[in-house]
Amino acid sequence: MGLPGPGLWLKRLWVLLEVAVHVAVGKLLLTLFPDRVKKNILAMGDKTGMTRNPNFSHDNWIPTFFSTQYFWFVLKVRWQRLEDTTELGGLAPNCPVVHLSGQRCNIWDFMQGNRPLVLNFGSCTPSFMFKFDQFKRLTEDFSSVADFLIIYIEEAHASG
Repeated sequence: MGLPGPGLWLKRLWVLLEVAVHVAVGKLLLTLFPDRVKKNILAMGDKTGMTRNPNFSHDNWIPTFFSTQYFWFVLKVRWQRLEDTTELGGLAPNCPVVHLSGQRCNIWDFMQGNRPLVLNFGSCTPSFMFKFDQFKRLTEDFSSVADFLIIYIEEAHASG
C-alpha cells in the first residue's frame, strides 16, 4: 500500500486543524452556554427521530460531545473518508470487516451471486436502535430478492 502521497498528507493536516477547531469551539460553547448547546443538539436529535425513542436520555451522551474520545473518533472517520473511493452506481469498496464469530473477512464475502447486498451501518445509538424493527421488517419483506448485512460501527460517544 505504501505511504500516502504529499497531497493526502496536506488534506490530513487540514482535516486535523478543522476537527481541532470544531472540538475546541464546541467545548468552549458547551462550557459557556450549556443550555443553548443542549437545545441545538436536541433539535438535531428531533430531526433524526432519536428523541422520540422512549429510552432516550440526552444526559447519557451530550456530555461526550467535544471530548477527547469524540475528537479522535471524528478525526479517524474524516481521515478514512479522504481515501474512500466509489462511484454512483458502482461497487461498494470491499472493506475488511470482522464477523460475529471473530473471523476477519471482507464485505464482498457476503454477496451471493448477482443478488443485491443491502448494507446497513450503525451502532447502538438511540436513533439506530429505535428504527431497528423497521429494518427487520424490510429484510423480511425483501429477503427473497436481496441479502442484508448490518455492519456495526464504532461509537463516537462513551458508553458509560
